[in-house]
Amino acid sequence: MATLVFLLDVDNTLIANDEVKEDWDRHIRVELGDKLADRFWELYEEARKQEDVVDIPLALKWLRETTPLTELDEETYQHVVSIFDNYPFHEKLYPYALETLYHLRTLGLTMIVSDGDSCFQPEKIIRSALAEAVEGRVLIYKHKQEHLDEIKQMYPADHYVMIDDKPQILADAKSKMGNTLTTVFVQQGKYAVKLENFTPDITVPHIGDLRTFTAEQFLEPKKGAR
Repeated sequence: MATLVFLLDVDNTLIANDEVKEDWDRHIRVELGDKLADRFWELYEEARKQEDVVDIPLALKWLRETTPLTELDEETYQHVVSIFDNYPFHEKLYPYALETLYHLRTLGLTMIVSDGDSCFQPEKIIRSALAEAVEGRVLIYKHKQEHLDEIKQMYPADHYVMIDDKPQILADAKSKMGNTLTTVFVQQGKYAVKLENFTPDITVPHIGDLRTFTAEQFLEPKKGAR
């Protein structure tokens, strides 16, 4: 049997990140009110544009630096920080996300390959129990599809499977890895919109659907198409 390595995304693939963000917004508005909450989300987008990834620590830093104590006292600011630092990400895992990871481990090597900042994203992955579920194999990049050769050198295999909610990332990876990669499009979250010029090898509505797949279905997806 060919050796398999599974490359799994996190946000909106394993964790319902759209729901997380809505939850954050509700809590932040309670602490800050609408005006400062809107300001935080503006800084959030500015940080994403500057860093090319979501960077919550940077957005929080800018919020503190640009808001006088008369508008945002330190105690309230720390409450806002704690919303992120203590968020129960494990409660926002998609149904059967962990079970799917455990199942995939019986078929090959599982690892998380996520886009994100180098501070908050690792904490999210640890606190959600995802890091433990993949035995600590976690890589975080700004643009993971630019590091595929590096990943292949670290984790050599006969075949790779990339599981993601963003079809553009899957398309980019497929163009670089060709038939050595099976692309799995998980139709969850706001980015899960089909591309006109790209058809993933496998498409599933939910991450939990993969917990019944066999190795053969990943190696020869056209035969086992669903």
